[in-house]
Amino acid sequence: MINQIGVVIVTYKRENSLQLTLRAVLNQGINASKIWVINNNPLEKLKATTSNPDFMGVNFLHQSKNIASAGGFALGMSIVAKNGLDWAWLFNDDSRPVKGSIESIINHHARLEVSKTGMVKLANLNSNGEAILQYWNGSRKPKYVPISQDLIKTDLITFDGCLISSNLIKEVGTCDPSYFMGTYEFDYCLKAADHKYEIYTIPNGLIEDEKAGSTGGTPPWRQYYNTRNHLLLGIQRMDFQIIWAWMIREIKFSYAILRWENKKTFRLKLKALATWHAMIGKKGMILDPDSFQ
Repeated sequence: MINQIGVVIVTYKRENSLQLTLRAVLNQGINASKIWVINNNPLEKLKATTSNPDFMGVNFLHQSKNIASAGGFALGMSIVAKNGLDWAWLFNDDSRPVKGSIESIINHHARLEVSKTGMVKLANLNSNGEAILQYWNGSRKPKYVPISQDLIKTDLITFDGCLISSNLIKEVGTCDPSYFMGTYEFDYCLKAADHKYEIYTIPNGLIEDEKAGSTGGTPPWRQYYNTRNHLLLGIQRMDFQIIWAWMIREIKFSYAILRWENKKTFRLKLKALATWHAMIGKKGMILDPDSFQ
């Protein structure tokens, strides 16, 4: 089975983390020629990594502009499917498999070979050492369970550490790059369910996550995409449950901005802009993260 897995790593300005992730993937026994790194920073060609003999054979795809995680994963999923591999194993540059990851996947090969198995996620752990399962209720509803090697049916995953079937990619397409950042995973899970594909999680905690992109609170540009994309998903699917969950979420987050955040007026204006853009169906990169550095 390992020979039928293609790995996709999306990176942006974290070359040291990327090298750790590449080494972790190679240590799983994945052939370098079946690893695709999507570099979203057009100003940096990852010279220290591409010239390192340890990474010889890895495919580096340097983008002419930042297509963010949604665009990077979409590109990688398409490449893996077109290369005739059965599974795309997805990672951010700050998340990586640890020892035993590939074995835990292979142990469930009988389930994975069923044609309507669409996605399998290796679960992350919370601060209490419990595995995190995700369920959908118009937003995301976590459930915390003890670590095990069980294969548990869920209806929502995030992409880091997730295997996606090429059968699913060929039938449904890739994740939607126009989301740019955030919500594209939820959208893809719902599309998989629409086509009767099953989603599973292995609650083993065999994914190391630096959470490098989560330090220092939520930046204003990310709040814009969180607000826009969640509402956009509800409108596109004409699903009041999603829209209602969005309304509750926005009330809570707007209160948090007024209570604790800096740049209160600016953040609230961006949320209003995001709401308007969702209502008129405006997608893609509207706010450049680099302009907020």
